[in-house]
Amino acid sequence: MRYAETGYNLEVDLTRGNIEVVQTDPRDTELYLGGLGTNAKIIWDRVPPEVEPFSPDNLLIFSAGLLCGTPATGCNRTIVTSISPQTRLFAYSMMGGFWAPELKHAG
Repeated sequence: MRYAETGYNLEVDLTRGNIEVVQTDPRDTELYLGGLGTNAKIIWDRVPPEVEPFSPDNLLIFSAGLLCGTPATGCNRTIVTSISPQTRLFAYSMMGGFWAPELKHAG
């Protein structure tokens, strides 16, 4: 049983109106530690270099870190990653608050 993560990703395809629950690989959690590391891995694997920032093939990923929703201080961060329209490179932003813990507790 995994305690630091739910073990699932929710993939929402706005182009087709599809919602799919995908089981994650526990090895990815060990190697990339969730949050920004896992987001970078997903972008690297699934977005080819020639994809335009506003293309439907680009991903917009919202995630929570491994310690999010625990009593650990300063760990309630939401990480949003994508390919930036300004630089056409990997870009991320982090925000605090209750959104990430609620996302994690929702499963």
